[in-house]
Amino acid sequence: MNSDQLAYLIKYTKKLNLLYIEDNEIVKKQTLKMLSSFFENIEVATNGKDAFDIFINNINHFDLIITDIKMPILDGISFIELVRKSNKKIPIVVFSAHDDKEYFLKTINAGIDGYILKPYTITQIASILYNIVSKYNFQENNQLIIYLEDNFQWNTSEKKLYKNNESIKLTKNEIMLFDLFIRTNSIAKSYEEIEDYIFPDFGDNTKRIRNLVTRLKIKLDYELFETMYSYGYTIKYKI
Repeated sequence: MNSDQLAYLIKYTKKLNLLYIEDNEIVKKQTLKMLSSFFENIEVATNGKDAFDIFINNINHFDLIITDIKMPILDGISFIELVRKSNKKIPIVVFSAHDDKEYFLKTINAGIDGYILKPYTITQIASILYNIVSKYNFQENNQLIIYLEDNFQWNTSEKKLYKNNESIKLTKNEIMLFDLFIRTNSIAKSYEEIEDYIFPDFGDNTKRIRNLVTRLKIKLDYELFETMYSYGYTIKYKI
């Protein structure tokens, strides 16, 4: 992850409310130090029962849950299963010392969005958070004007690109590219997602996508869509 991508990530995570569950005081202190680089609002619990009480009493408050698996009173898997009964969509990430296949499969079946083995690094945390922010809708909804880098603006109502209040003529596929990212409130999309949306009838071939992005870069004289190696593209929102 480069510095621009990290800046985009922090831009979004700083606005999110995190529920973090960990019973080990040393691990909790170290992890909170890393998480504070991304989140300003972190609620902490030391077991699954207390975490679920906090969650259920603030049902619409939290945007993301990070939990351990092995905890007293109520373990992480049981906690996740309870959360999923009341909320099917909230992203849940597991930080665990367990690399046992049985534990891993149980968490997958319970419905999680990521799994990191202890000891973990801030780079690993950043990577999994980036994937989650890319997948879920964390941008402000119903925003008419989306501000992009280099003074570009996207009008969501008109589906038009502007720079310095001047409209830029785009092709149908270029409009679809912008619309895919901004309509779904994403900072990153895989080659497969872009291809399925713009070129659904052309099979597995990234050449058309790469050509589309290259032509757009030449037209704008700026790289608004940056390549993510072996994954896809990220769009450059104004920070």
